[in-house]
Amino acid sequence: MTESSWRRHGTDGSVRSVGEPTRSARAWAGSARAWSGSLRASVAGLRRRFAGRPADVLVAVLLSGVAVLLRLHQPLPDGVGPSAAAVALLVGACLPLVWRRSRPGLVLAVTAACYLTGELLDPVGDNAQSVFLACYSVARHTPAPRSLLAPVALTTVLLAPEVADGRLNVFSSADTAVPLALADYLVAAAMAAAVWLLGASRRRLYADAARLRDLAERLRAEQRVSARRAVAAERARIARDLHDLVAHHVSAIALQAHAVTVVLPDDTRAAGQGVAAISEAANTALDEMRGLVRLLADPPPESGAEGTGPAAAAPLPQPSLRHLERLTGESEAAGCPVTLTVTGPVAELPLAVQVSAYRVVQEALSNVRKHAGAVPVRVGLACRDGRLTVTVENAAPAADRRPMPGSGLGLIGMRERAALFGGTLCAQPVPDGGWRVEATFRPEDGR
Repeated sequence: MTESSWRRHGTDGSVRSVGEPTRSARAWAGSARAWSGSLRASVAGLRRRFAGRPADVLVAVLLSGVAVLLRLHQPLPDGVGPSAAAVALLVGACLPLVWRRSRPGLVLAVTAACYLTGELLDPVGDNAQSVFLACYSVARHTPAPRSLLAPVALTTVLLAPEVADGRLNVFSSADTAVPLALADYLVAAAMAAAVWLLGASRRRLYADAARLRDLAERLRAEQRVSARRAVAAERARIARDLHDLVAHHVSAIALQAHAVTVVLPDDTRAAGQGVAAISEAANTALDEMRGLVRLLADPPPESGAEGTGPAAAAPLPQPSLRHLERLTGESEAAGCPVTLTVTGPVAELPLAVQVSAYRVVQEALSNVRKHAGAVPVRVGLACRDGRLTVTVENAAPAADRRPMPGSGLGLIGMRERAALFGGTLCAQPVPDGGWRVEATFRPEDGR
């Protein structure tokens, strides 16, 4: 394909690609998109504006037809003008009902005026049903204090033509005036009150339904937020557990591996012991990781599904303060002599508190191995009046010690574990160059 086959000269001598749209085409496309968007917005606005309007139009047309048909059963007034006026008043009392939802007060005023005028000028005609519906619409779509004027207006409109002496009788000579008694006034007032109560009850019913829908939507939103928070909290807990497991055992393995590389050329027996300690730490880490995975599995693996070897062994029991010797033994195998001091009824604390305290000691010892190396460590646990204090303090590291890089998640995890039980965490250096971690737990203030 040559260049001339896909390029075309314009009338002004410029050259453009055949497939390249012109400016007018782009402008037309933009105008079409804008017009389409405005059309959709207009349609949506009209849909909201005329929501329920077709039913109101149908009601207005039916009431107008019924009123005109009932009037045609009686002779119309003499002349085209009076006849047209009589029919127009009947229709005029019905047509405003099209807007009874959006302008109920105005509709009631226009409908009542047309009905009252028609009753005074042409007593033969009757279109009271339109006034009743307008009164109902006011009670249905207007708050109660203002809508109370509707039954008063309806009672007045019903009784005023009857009270008028002989009426005006402009379009008809029939004498339809009837003397009213007290019972007539009570019946008219009762009918108006019943119509108002029906509309007000419907308004209250729909308001309660809308409020319930809003409350249900808020509840669903709160449930979604709570679910997200629960997921985030569970992720944070899993992250803490994984960090405690991995960091503790990997730091021990790293420190022991470094010690093995140092003593291997001179003492193969000590190197062999170090390799055995590395193997034991790795197996313990695998067992604890496997136990955590089993806890997270949904559904948990069935017994025997993974075989009968070491990989299928039962997970380790939940750690507690009774298993501190396991932590001190790992640290001592890595070259960190640990002095453990326990005061008070530590074993009587709730299991959740013991697990959190165990993880704090585990993370603190891991930090000692990562940052200070093979230095003496003092671990103290004191339980007084239901309050547990955990202290881990290490000596100053060697001058040539290069600390391993950390993520900072360990301190965050320890602080969160203490905060779960209304406690605090304090981590700071000590005057002799070492580091001190102190965590307090208040089980009675736990969440």
